[in-house]
Amino acid sequence: MLLFLLCAILPILPGLTFMRLKKDRETISLTGCYMTGLLFCFLLAELACCIVVKLEESFSFYCSLLAGMVCVCSLLSLIVNRKLAGLLWRQMREHIKGLFLHKKEKNKRRRRRWVEAAVLGMLLALQIAGYFLYVPDTAGDMMTETIRTAELTDTIFCYDPLTGKLLANGMYPLFKLASLPLLYGGIHRLCGMSLPSFLYVAVPVFLLLLQFAVMRAWAGALLGEQKEKRNLFLIFASLLLIMGEGDTASYAYALLHHGWRGTTGMATVLLMGAYILYEMAVEKEWLYGGAGILLSLCGVIFTQPLLFPPDPMFMPGNDRQWGMLLITVLGLYLVRERTKKKWKRREVILLAACLLLGMFPGAPFAVLGIAFALTGMWGVADEWKRGAVMFAGLSVMICMTGTVLPFQARLPKTWHISEDSIQIQDKIQFLAQPYEEGALLVAPETVMEQARLSDGRILLPYGKDLWHPGCGREIRSFYPYGEAEMILYEQMKTDYQQPDTIAALAVDMECNILVLRERMSEDALRQYGWQETGEIPGYAVYCR
Repeated sequence: MLLFLLCAILPILPGLTFMRLKKDRETISLTGCYMTGLLFCFLLAELACCIVVKLEESFSFYCSLLAGMVCVCSLLSLIVNRKLAGLLWRQMREHIKGLFLHKKEKNKRRRRRWVEAAVLGMLLALQIAGYFLYVPDTAGDMMTETIRTAELTDTIFCYDPLTGKLLANGMYPLFKLASLPLLYGGIHRLCGMSLPSFLYVAVPVFLLLLQFAVMRAWAGALLGEQKEKRNLFLIFASLLLIMGEGDTASYAYALLHHGWRGTTGMATVLLMGAYILYEMAVEKEWLYGGAGILLSLCGVIFTQPLLFPPDPMFMPGNDRQWGMLLITVLGLYLVRERTKKKWKRREVILLAACLLLGMFPGAPFAVLGIAFALTGMWGVADEWKRGAVMFAGLSVMICMTGTVLPFQARLPKTWHISEDSIQIQDKIQFLAQPYEEGALLVAPETVMEQARLSDGRILLPYGKDLWHPGCGREIRSFYPYGEAEMILYEQMKTDYQQPDTIAALAVDMECNILVLRERMSEDALRQYGWQETGEIPGYAVYCR
């Protein structure tokens, strides 16, 4: 865990170099420094991929090369930017002091800031707790299998992560370069954490904290000098994230349930890239902005998950989400009428852009637009009592138009294997131990999927991309399964009443472990050389 924290903090050092490109040093922030440094680390990871793929080197070489590149660049950046590092440190220290030592500030205002900080902390804790309460969707994800395969074989995508078998021609180069599992695998090897803890705890919590920091940067951009409203903006944004925006395909839902896959990482990079573009246009920081946009594009490419969404440009038709957008626009209009303030051109453009971009599933911009509108509505209530009533009303409105916990989840979270299947998984892993080169398993769909997730030594004749079409369809399109695999799959899928036929097909494919719903006959046991290994509730397990 300590090594993971070190990896998480390290990007701030290369970020110092990109802060030197800014003309106005007074606008330098810790968030901007960290995010540009993180984007630069994505660029280094992509460069390391290019080198390793070109030289046809091993996964170990990739890990060593990436670690060396990041460490050298970080050290050089720290040496060259000592004064800038000191400036950032002083800014951070003064900010911390400001939280505790505002003696001149009125007690009422100081009390309000502490209340807002407590609410923000509670909402952030709810986001993290909401993630840990529910089952992650591993059905369409290949992250775990890819990392296990890379570490076990010490190769980069020479083996199919779905089945564990050697690919005939190697994977298409695009998926070697634009794939987050390589970066996750390198960090995992360095940290030495267990893979479930790394993918299902460390990475999602890190991404939750990261999106919070980016939202804070956007609060400053949207609200300008209205510092008293920044915490309020974050409170509304956090409420929207917790409620799920009324769409289970949205950025918020993915953040809480698919944090390890790369979808959220890509959305966060896109959100930061948009912030850099905005700052470049408003502050005329052309050199810094150009470098930041280039890094953001590299980050978006590299953080593409191995799984590509089936319909990335699908327009959602969720009535609750559209209702939320209409309510916020109408509410903001009424606020302007009440306060007799004219719309600023910047506000109109930003709000319209956020709401339009928020139509796309997985885009984080709807959160920005809606939170900005709700913060503007809050401006009507100058007194604390009226503000509290309005906050309660807006919270109820978000609850009515959002999904509201518990996100309609299927099961309580027990990592990636349900309690009902632990016995059969333990049995399979026990039977696979003698096979050092890997054991070929034929079993019902869910059993095969969970076995491949839990143990990299388990090999499959076909992968879960057959029953989850969105999973790894790029691999299937380049390396389709043969006729024997498809016949076996169809037999396992549709006909459990003929176990003897399945036993014969599995022998022809030289399978080592066979799991059936029904027991095969004694004649089939003798004819095909299968040996029964004991009874597991609901399954008949055989080995050869």
